[in-house]
Amino acid sequence: MNKLTLFFGLFCALLLSTSCEEQQRGFVTPAKEYPEQRAIDNDSLLNFLQTRFYNYEEYNVAASDAHVTFTIDTIQGANANKIPLIDQVETITLQVKDANSVYHDHTAYVLNIREGKGLTSPTIADSVYVTYKGMLLNLSTFDERTLPVWFESLGVVKGFAALMPYIKKGTYAYDTDGTYAFDGFGSAAIFMPSALGYYNNTNSFPIIYSPLIFAVDLYTYNTTDHDGDTVPTFLENIDNDIYFDDDSDGDGIVNYRDSDDDNDGILTKDEYDVDQNGIPDDTDNDGTPDYLDNN
Repeated sequence: MNKLTLFFGLFCALLLSTSCEEQQRGFVTPAKEYPEQRAIDNDSLLNFLQTRFYNYEEYNVAASDAHVTFTIDTIQGANANKIPLIDQVETITLQVKDANSVYHDHTAYVLNIREGKGLTSPTIADSVYVTYKGMLLNLSTFDERTLPVWFESLGVVKGFAALMPYIKKGTYAYDTDGTYAFDGFGSAAIFMPSALGYYNNTNSFPIIYSPLIFAVDLYTYNTTDHDGDTVPTFLENIDNDIYFDDDSDGDGIVNYRDSDDDNDGILTKDEYDVDQNGIPDDTDNDGTPDYLDNN
């Protein structure tokens, strides 16, 4: 088994110096309407998936503890009989919210590469220990980590986080030399429109309005509780969208950062599940759990 030392790190978004230079010259990328850009991106993604394949044969023969570098090539010539990506992906729909809080459906494509030996998958809000490779549709790599790194899914682009529930973690054994030997970690990739990536963020110039590909290996993960109120962060997303901006009591603090979610003076941890039966308490049986009910 490969031995990897666990360490903490930060996911680094692509921040190129040219973006700062362009902004200093007065360059501002105008915001496009989501439906217009969505159509452009989806056409590009479909054409890409129909004419490309990934190195599935290499994954098929690799040992369960081996890291395989994700690669893509064109279906032509000697590769004419390869299976196209379009026949191997799962279509998912995610809603992106515009400046007016109007939701727009966007289609992404998930490729399940290796299922993973672990029994569970992280949510879109958990802390994950991964290696990854970020690519553009021209197959250039703009970001890559070949040694595992910890980062919070809430701190990365939406499409990357949305991939997490589709990957199962691996198993690991602890060695006396301070290392962990991982085996059977899951691998998956997502092909996403720009709205789930950097869209018109000038800090990501020159990959604004670019569909993205992320291939990820998931070694393990931790369920997050950012405010320590005993409610896992993923459960604090009341409307169950990809944004964690719910503020149930309207106090200006989003739920997953708020230790008193209903602002009734009683900490959430002291009224969430007092009887510890795994079900949020609802003392007055009004359908609203106590930790969200200020009555």
